[in-house]
Amino acid sequence: MERPRTLERLREAKWGLLEIAVIAVLLAFAVGAFSSLALEWLDKKDVAIASVALFAICIIYISLRHTHDRHIKSTITAAFLVNGSNNVTAIPEYKSSEEMKNHLDSAFTENPALRRQWDQNPIRSTWTENRNDRRNFPSIKLIREVYEYALLEDLGIHLTDYFASASTSNRDLRVYGRTDLPDVLLANRFLELFSRNMEDRPAFSNDHTPPSDGSVVVMQTGPNGYFSHFELTLPIGSTLKRDSDGRLAITGPAFDMKLGVRFSATTSDIPFDFIHDYVGVDPLDVDSYEVEVDVDVRVRRSFIFGGRRWNDHLWVDSLVSKYEENFSLEGHLNKINWPVIAATLRALEVRGRRQPPAASSGN
Repeated sequence: MERPRTLERLREAKWGLLEIAVIAVLLAFAVGAFSSLALEWLDKKDVAIASVALFAICIIYISLRHTHDRHIKSTITAAFLVNGSNNVTAIPEYKSSEEMKNHLDSAFTENPALRRQWDQNPIRSTWTENRNDRRNFPSIKLIREVYEYALLEDLGIHLTDYFASASTSNRDLRVYGRTDLPDVLLANRFLELFSRNMEDRPAFSNDHTPPSDGSVVVMQTGPNGYFSHFELTLPIGSTLKRDSDGRLAITGPAFDMKLGVRFSATTSDIPFDFIHDYVGVDPLDVDSYEVEVDVDVRVRRSFIFGGRRWNDHLWVDSLVSKYEENFSLEGHLNKINWPVIAATLRALEVRGRRQPPAASSGN
């Protein structure tokens, strides 16, 4: 089911309120014609003040009623698998799972220190820890950072694609590159590593020398290195930072957006038959974990009534839909129609058990 488009609905509400205001004024004149006799009995000043006050109350009430739902909040549940060798097992065609494995493998190959942190502090070992003490556990931090990097990479690609097709002047936009990012964002080790100049990375030396014109957007050299030219294209007046809870925060003229990743080594309820029949591994040989991705957007009421260039901000609705498509495990199961596939496989299994053995031919 398609996600409701909040910003488009609010834009329509803005023009709807103008229509209501015009109709209200016309009705006021009509009512005034019938109430003219009352002016003979009441003070004209009092009647005028009361009329204006009532009109203002009606407009405020209607405005608040039509724009109260300015909040886009989505918690997306993702999942991944780790096998007995402490390696991530990718779930086929599940974008966040495949990209996460690729990012981890590339980072571990290029930076052995990250691999050492991962192996010496496996996620499974946190099960004996208090839930509140897990936040700074090395493998827990790596998972949060790799998912946060995926959020940022998807955001950058989405913004580039959106503004390439939108009727927006470059004068109204600002492109944030690696050198424009605050240090709090580059604290994400995957972002810092993968966006670093390829000429400064051993994985891209020798036969993998990149062109010097900056035309490469994404480059993968087998399992050894991954490069992604990172940039965010945002409307003028937008800022990037982290909030007090460590979430990514984008503040702009139209809304405030916060992106966060929560992971505390909670096990996921991925169906066993899905792991066995679709992923192709024994469910008892892997651990499944759940990651929560939070998207929180609050649209400014001042922008609804006075804002211009709405097309510069409508990318928010489609971004949330993209995140749900890429990260949601439930969405992936529905996309491949797994409930129907699982029922079919089960029916075939039951039918096979009921099928009588073929009679052997005797001489």
